[in-house]
Amino acid sequence: MNLKLVPFAAIAAIMATSCSKEEVMDINYDPDGKAITFTAGVGHSRAVETTVNNLGDFKVVAKGVHPHGGVYDSYLIGSSAGGDTARRELSSNTWLLNHNVYWPTSIDNALFWAYTFSQANGKDKSDILPTGVTFGFDATASKPTISNFTPAHADLTTTQSAGYWNDGDQQTDMLIAFTQQERSTNASNVALNFIHALCQVDIKAKSDGKLASDNRIVKIKGAWIVNTVNKNNFSAGFSWNAETKKATITPSWSTDASTATVVDGFSAYGSFYKTPIELGKTDAETPKALLGSSLMIIPQTTTAWTKKADDKTGAYILLLCRVELEHPGTTHTGSDNIDDVGIHGTNHYHQQFPVNEENKFDASEYGFVCVPLGTKWEMGKKYVYTLDICGAESGAGVYPLENTDKFNGLIPTDKKFTTIFDTNPVDLKVVFSRPTNKHVGDYVLDEPIKFNVTVSPWANADSEWKPGNGDF
Repeated sequence: MNLKLVPFAAIAAIMATSCSKEEVMDINYDPDGKAITFTAGVGHSRAVETTVNNLGDFKVVAKGVHPHGGVYDSYLIGSSAGGDTARRELSSNTWLLNHNVYWPTSIDNALFWAYTFSQANGKDKSDILPTGVTFGFDATASKPTISNFTPAHADLTTTQSAGYWNDGDQQTDMLIAFTQQERSTNASNVALNFIHALCQVDIKAKSDGKLASDNRIVKIKGAWIVNTVNKNNFSAGFSWNAETKKATITPSWSTDASTATVVDGFSAYGSFYKTPIELGKTDAETPKALLGSSLMIIPQTTTAWTKKADDKTGAYILLLCRVELEHPGTTHTGSDNIDDVGIHGTNHYHQQFPVNEENKFDASEYGFVCVPLGTKWEMGKKYVYTLDICGAESGAGVYPLENTDKFNGLIPTDKKFTTIFDTNPVDLKVVFSRPTNKHVGDYVLDEPIKFNVTVSPWANADSEWKPGNGDF
């Protein structure tokens, strides 16, 4: 069967005929005498891909289409409160409902919606809907809606043997599917192509094009995307053509400020590392990943932070880092005073950032810098931001807002780490102060962090998935 597969749909707000109000009373077997089952296809996703092999359970809602046009009010599968659960049949790529459902004798056409967050990773399987997230049909417009979705965070109170806390590791893909299927000899099996309702965001860093005489070293302990909308509702516009008996759908996230919000006035998603990620001195360095695994972000358009102290809502990339200068020798030329340097091996190091009040070298000190971020993120796309930090024509960003409490909340309870200058692990010290001649929004090292962004769909050349491909 050649299916036309389209994204997750909403139930008809416009009923083509009064017949759509009739209940589907006659239940019967399909022509083959089989209960309705499902097969699934999934577009490629993040570092740990969501595929048919690790796709978990999903929910299904279905309504019949009256032979004269219009969609029945009654439900073939599921209800206004949500779908029925479809679970994978052992050793196959077929999903079965908890109870058998057959094609009614009175309909030859039906609409199927499916949704899930569930992914099987090893022996664990995530939930179909995360805690607090609900599914329902809008009472007035009859649109299916997933409400109150908020991407998950890592638990910063736990001790991580791997030495990092990645929000992306805790986040799962939000998958949605819709198909309109006619009754036929093969209609007992409904093919669902899931698409991604979220977008992926990744951050990488490099020090590009540096001269041989440029001895700056950047050490990064954490990276976050700040002030993105972190709670929203997903729904879709729906229209029904009674003449062609076809559904048209447009999935979207709400733009209503009452639902698309930044919870508590501040949001941050990213990663923290016990061992700093180091950007060295070579100009041929391959960009290094700062997030461990990409973030699953609600699609949206962000407004870049204006670099002003009164701008509390603008979006930006936030880094917890330090910048050092490496010089050969264990002492300054012409000076015996080495209080303001760190010594390791045959080299000594100057602390360029952060700047402490004593102007002393302290390898345990890190400070926050940021890069304003105005962008548009769309469903099913991956965005990779590559930051050029302390490269040939770039610096270390600007001083962020004075958000001491919020920024401290991004640091795990376990914050001891080792440096090349200390025998034993030391506690991280975060320096929030600025030099007297620096203000919020000023460059840390008199140069901005430059970046480029690449955008790609969640697919690859080896196994590209496209809406409309129903061969499974």
